[in-house]
Amino acid sequence: MTDHGRRWGQCLCAVALLGLSVAWTHAAKPVTTTVYPTGSFPLDMQNVQSAIDRGGTVILKATDAAGQPTAFDFGPPDPQVDGGVNLHTDVSILGEQSGGHMTTIKGGFNPILGLVPVKSTIQGIHFDGPLDSPIALIRSTGANIIANRITGIVPLLLFFGATEIEGIFVSGFDDPENAVTGQINVQGNVIEVSSGDFVNGMQFDEVSADIQVSGNSVEFLHSDGAVQTIGILVFRSHGKATVVQNQVTMGDGDPNAFPVGIFVGGHAEASYRISGNTVVTNHPNSDGIDVVGFSFSGPTQQAIVEGNHVVIHSTIPTAGGIAFAGAVQNSLMSANRIEGTSGNAIQILGIDSSTIAFSNHAVGNDISQLSASFGDVFFGPDSADNLLAGHCNTYIDLGVGNRILCGSPLAVPANATQSSRRPGPTMSMADQVRRARLASTRPRLAR
Repeated sequence: MTDHGRRWGQCLCAVALLGLSVAWTHAAKPVTTTVYPTGSFPLDMQNVQSAIDRGGTVILKATDAAGQPTAFDFGPPDPQVDGGVNLHTDVSILGEQSGGHMTTIKGGFNPILGLVPVKSTIQGIHFDGPLDSPIALIRSTGANIIANRITGIVPLLLFFGATEIEGIFVSGFDDPENAVTGQINVQGNVIEVSSGDFVNGMQFDEVSADIQVSGNSVEFLHSDGAVQTIGILVFRSHGKATVVQNQVTMGDGDPNAFPVGIFVGGHAEASYRISGNTVVTNHPNSDGIDVVGFSFSGPTQQAIVEGNHVVIHSTIPTAGGIAFAGAVQNSLMSANRIEGTSGNAIQILGIDSSTIAFSNHAVGNDISQLSASFGDVFFGPDSADNLLAGHCNTYIDLGVGNRILCGSPLAVPANATQSSRRPGPTMSMADQVRRARLASTRPRLAR
């Protein structure tokens, strides 16, 4: 080949490489799409879905194109209308504050739904009046749910007659090991909840991802869920689950409800840390914080419940400020402050002979401002080798090998064993509810 030919070939090669470089650079450039609300359904939903499908960053404006405060209209809260968007690709969906107005999505059924494994951020959006749950992730490889406001959730009627509300719902129930992975960060959200039979402010169930729930405010205006009423529920985790610096308030409500502010537990490989939260319960049947281990969920091991403030106003003898119930093992309850009225300040008890609470420590908790109707401390049946050290005036111990280094024992009432089988969330029925809610979202797979 002549020198001229070689130089020509080198030139072509350089051009080709340059073209590839330019194409790669262009492909790697993040996409940002801005969407203005029109206040019209289904146009708003379609515009948002189109932007989400491009991936990258989607900015949802608080005002229309003319600068007037306008909500994105996702349609009526009706499962037959199915007004909502699906997450198909990695995306960040960001709202804004404009002149005191917050980006708002009004109505819809599961307005933002994750049915495929992608990474997402959902931030700075007011969800007003959605059906069932405004943010529901069934599959995810990681998510940030930050600084959103959720109000006016409409209960979803399930096929067997119960109604459901979930402020934020993240569950790998169909495929616990693989459906929800990575890191789930839920921070600084404000959630208001009212009625429903099966109601959770936030629910994380069968999640393999590490979970961080911090700085959120969950307020139950009414605690009416006779099936289940829980402020923050983290159940059957497979990784680290950290619940810190949240404010949970449970209002009065249906006398058949048994609300719990924070409820965690299940799977021995999980690591639960509940720290620095404030829980206020105003329902007469409520618990403050429950750590549990059921036969169908597996034991809970090495959980840490520390530095929380529980204000409880329960009147039933089975209620507890903080409880370890069932197969809870080698866990720590320390430096918590419990005040108000309840059956007991602290409870450690098994559920039956196969779910024994053992080798747990409750140390340095301040229960001096708690008026207990059934002893400050209750170590129930099927509890063994647990320790309580700190201040208490009275206690009941129905277990084996427990040590309570304070107070005086109370005479055990004749019905103590029976009453220790305390009512609470109906977790077995909860699985039926999850199956029903998953079935209700299946039609979205086609979109």
